Amino acid sequence: MQRRTLLAALALPMPALAEPAPLQVLGTGAVAASAEDIAVAFTARTGRGVALQTANAGVVARRLREGEAADRVLNSAAQILALADAGLVEAASARELGRMLNGVAVPRGVARPDISTEAALLAAIVAAPVIAYSELATGATAGTHAARLIEKLGLAEAMRGRVLVFPGGGAAVGAVAEGRAAMALSQISKIIAVPGAALVGPLPDTAQLITPYVGAVATRAADAEGARALLAALTGPEGQARFRAAGFALG
Repeated sequence: MQRRTLLAALALPMPALAEPAPLQVLGTGAVAASAEDIAVAFTARTGRGVALQTANAGVVARRLREGEAADRVLNSAAQILALADAGLVEAASARELGRMLNGVAVPRGVARPDISTEAALLAAIVAAPVIAYSELATGATAGTHAARLIEKLGLAEAMRGRVLVFPGGGAAVGAVAEGRAAMALSQISKIIAVPGAALVGPLPDTAQLITPYVGAVATRAADAEGARALLAALTGPEGQARFRAAGFALG
């Protein structure tokens, strides 16, 4: 009887081995396009899926603090440092992806204003009927800088009612491409990624913000080794070439 039962069990089809769950990555919009491309290549090479969720820097940090599952976090160096201090990412795992500049976007095909000096940038902003940038209240890196720049240039009153704010820089640049704004202040990687928008150039040095972006393993990572392998891809030669093409400075 036992032998018959064993033979019957052996005759049953073997269950398929479960595929590992995709690596969970939380990242900012500044690195999204580059990270997505590298993730596709990583999956093709290793067979390991990657699920990338993006938001602005402040929202990414908040979601991790509120307990969202993540294996790897891609955020500004300042946010990664704060998350490491809070015990949410492994400080020793942090690796720089590249450094991003802020720039100006206008609709493709229109004349590009002079923004070579702070005075020229001020004049260009004043001449724009509507400008767009990401939302200061949510902790967006470029939006925070844009709002402070408007204050620094003494334009807060002049621009009242002429500013559109969005949850992320990509949406702000999209408003330019769609004709809803004449100019957007955002990070260069987000401007390059939006068809219909043209990069005028980086902000002048006296108005510039250089933001290093860093990848780190989350302390609650379900697959820390997989997260390290993905980081190696992001910071390896192929990853560096992709980030450089998106406007990041490396080295």
